[in-house]
Amino acid sequence: HSISSDLHLSVENTNTCIYLDHNGTTPIYAPVLSEMMPYLTTHFGNPSSGHAYGKEPKAAVTLARRRVMSLLVDDEKSLKASEDCVIFTGCGTESDNLAIELALASCGKRKHAITCNIEHPAVLECLKVMEKAGTIELSIVEVNDQGMVSADDVAKAIKPDQTALVTIMLANNEVGSLQPIADIAKICREANVLLHTDAAQAVGKVSVALKDLGHPDMITIVGHKMGAPKGVAALYVRKGCLSERGRCEPHGYGSCGLALRGGGQERGRRAGTENVPYIAGLGKAAELLTKPSAGGNTQQWMCNAAHMSQLRSKLLENLETALGEENVSVNGPSDPTARLPNTLSVGLRNIHSGELLKAVSDKVAASAGSACHASGGSVSAVLKCLHVPNDFARGTLRLSVGPGTSMEEIEKASEIIVAEAKMQMDSDFI
Repeated sequence: HSISSDLHLSVENTNTCIYLDHNGTTPIYAPVLSEMMPYLTTHFGNPSSGHAYGKEPKAAVTLARRRVMSLLVDDEKSLKASEDCVIFTGCGTESDNLAIELALASCGKRKHAITCNIEHPAVLECLKVMEKAGTIELSIVEVNDQGMVSADDVAKAIKPDQTALVTIMLANNEVGSLQPIADIAKICREANVLLHTDAAQAVGKVSVALKDLGHPDMITIVGHKMGAPKGVAALYVRKGCLSERGRCEPHGYGSCGLALRGGGQERGRRAGTENVPYIAGLGKAAELLTKPSAGGNTQQWMCNAAHMSQLRSKLLENLETALGEENVSVNGPSDPTARLPNTLSVGLRNIHSGELLKAVSDKVAASAGSACHASGGSVSAVLKCLHVPNDFARGTLRLSVGPGTSMEEIEKASEIIVAEAKMQMDSDFI
C-alpha cells in the first residue's frame, strides 16, 4: 500500500524510541507545520479585522473550514451547502461539551440524555455533572464484552417526548471498538432525538462520511489525533438541526456564542479570537487525508488504514508466537474489522503492564490505556466494563500505530516487549 511521504514528523526525529501511542497523540506532519507557519509570522492579523492584515487570516479560516468539511462529504454541492456547519474549538473536550449544551438548550422541556459506559470523559463526566446538578436525567447504556453498543439498547433507552440527545462515540479510544452509529442515527431520526458522535479517534482510520454514518446531527473532530497540533478541534452541527421539529435555537447561539460567550466569532456560535495557525493546520491535516492516493482511485486515509491494519496484525502475530496464544488476549471486538485498524489493546497474562511500560519506556512508547484518564496502575474503567479477566486486564497494553510507522519498527518493538514480558514471567512478578 502506498503511504504518502507527507506523513513524516515536522522535524527530524532523533529519538530512537519507537512511537506506538498514536491514539494518545499524533506527531504534527511536515505539510501541516508548513501550512501553519505563515500565520505565526507574516500573516499574524486578526481574521475579524477589516484591514489588509485580516484578509489572509480570514481566508485561511475559510479554507480550513472547507477542508474539514471535506472529511464528511465528497461532492461539491454538499460541500458548498455545508461549509458553515463547521465550528472551530480549542479541543475535543470543548466540542463534546458544546454539542451536549446545544442539544439540551435547544430541546425545551426535553432533558433526558443517553450515552454509553465506555464513552470519553469529555462526554460522560460532563453529563454526570449535569445529572448531579439536577438539570438532566441520564441513561447510560452498557456495552457488551467486546465493547460494542447495541442499537436496540439505545432505542429502548429513548423516552418519548423526554429524550433530547444520544451521544455515542464512533470509535473507542482504548480498545478501538467501532459503534453502529448509522443504525443509531436512524433510530434517533425516527424518535426526533438529536445524535452526537465523538469521532476523535476515527478520523483518518475509518470513514467519517455523513452518508456512511447515517447523517448524525453533530460530530466532534480533533486535531492532535490526525496530524495537526494540540489545541484545535471542530464540531460539525447539521444545518437546521437545532431549530427543526419543535426545537428552538439556543439564545445567544448565532450572536455571542453559547458555552463561550463574547465577541461573536465563528458566526456567533463560539466566541474567542480564532487560533488561525492551528485552524490552518487542522484544515491541512484534513486535506492530507482526503486527497487522492498514489493510485488515484481512493482517498489517502484508506491507504493509511490498510497499512496500519497490516502493522497491527503483525504486532499481534509476533506477540502470540513469542508468548503463546494462551497468554495473549485481544480486548474489544473479535472481528478485526470492527476495531480501529491502528489499535491493538492486548492483555498479556499475569504481566504488570505498568512495570513493563516503565522498563521499556526509553525504547517503546506505548500506554496501558487512555492517556486522557490513565490512573497509573489500576485496571481502566473501560476494561472493567468489558469484564476483562484480571490476569489479562492488569497486563493490558494499548499499542496504536500511525501511517508513518514502519514494519521494521513493529518487528523491533515486538522483540523489546516480548523480552520484558518474558523477564516478568520468569521472575513470577505477579
